[in-house]
Amino acid sequence: MIPTERNLQTLAAVAAFILLTVAAGCLDRPLTPGHRTLEGDVWVLKLDDAGDQEWFTVIDSGRFDEAFSIVEVPDGYAIAGSVSDVGELHPTPRVILLEREGAVAWDRTYPASEDRRGTGIAPAGPGGFAVAASRGLVILTDAEGRERHRTDLAAGGEYWAIAPSDTGGWIAAGDDQIARIDTNGSVAWQEPAGGVSPDSIPIIVPAPAGGFLVAGEAAGAPGAITAAKFDDRGAPVWNTTIRGGPGERYLLSAARQDPAGGYGLLAGVTGAEPAGVLEVSLGEDGSILRRSTINASSPVTWTPDGGYLSAVLAGNDYGAALLRVERFDGDGAASWTST
Repeated sequence: MIPTERNLQTLAAVAAFILLTVAAGCLDRPLTPGHRTLEGDVWVLKLDDAGDQEWFTVIDSGRFDEAFSIVEVPDGYAIAGSVSDVGELHPTPRVILLEREGAVAWDRTYPASEDRRGTGIAPAGPGGFAVAASRGLVILTDAEGRERHRTDLAAGGEYWAIAPSDTGGWIAAGDDQIARIDTNGSVAWQEPAGGVSPDSIPIIVPAPAGGFLVAGEAAGAPGAITAAKFDDRGAPVWNTTIRGGPGERYLLSAARQDPAGGYGLLAGVTGAEPAGVLEVSLGEDGSILRRSTINASSPVTWTPDGGYLSAVLAGNDYGAALLRVERFDGDGAASWTST
């Protein structure tokens, strides 16, 4: 299996870019001559502002390693993922902290009574983390990754996201639910997710003026994406669904609070010619202000200077994966390509 958009994440930093992906399944040939087979490993690649490699870290436990989310923290980069025995695939939630230069600072797992993947991570002071795992398990850790508390929302859904709440604690989203978790791990409230598909990988965007946005694929509307705004207590404020033309499908890649106000969405476009990336700007009331298509690949995110960073995996002459990273300016023109 070559990694797909659902397990490759791009993270824009001030002067560098981090790419997180998983090498799994059918990568049965060496990545480079003389290199052993990579199977079920996590790759973390750091590029500088010109697209040149600063470091490349392969995390290999000797078991089946997965990674789904990465955040930058003062000490380096924290990754949420899972590990399981090769051929068994009974995942256990896992967090890995990398130092600024890519070395592994620590690597911890959090055993559960059933299969669960760590799919979301957010900072939790002082220096700890809040980790979201399958079926609504939320784990709070200290700065060394040691478990302090766990909250089980007794929900469904394989992929959960988590983000800081402006009222304290964290917002967790997944399946068809959202919840606010207090700093001590108690559940403040739990509400429906506002039209985001239970099969989606949600993205949570805290709102500076209060409340938050949850975006993902739309429930009951295959190929569409939904953005749902909530207030601080989880009550729905508005819900906007973006649909394409006949046969056109959107897969959400990134969401953010726009610098000028409102929200921005980036989604990969499939089933249409030409394929590319849809960018949508929403007003504070959820109205669609603009929509345009960028000649880029998905997954994609924004860069601090108003451009875009895109990553795509394709086959190479060895029958394995070739990673291509492209940076675009605000008008969609390519600035550089790195492979």
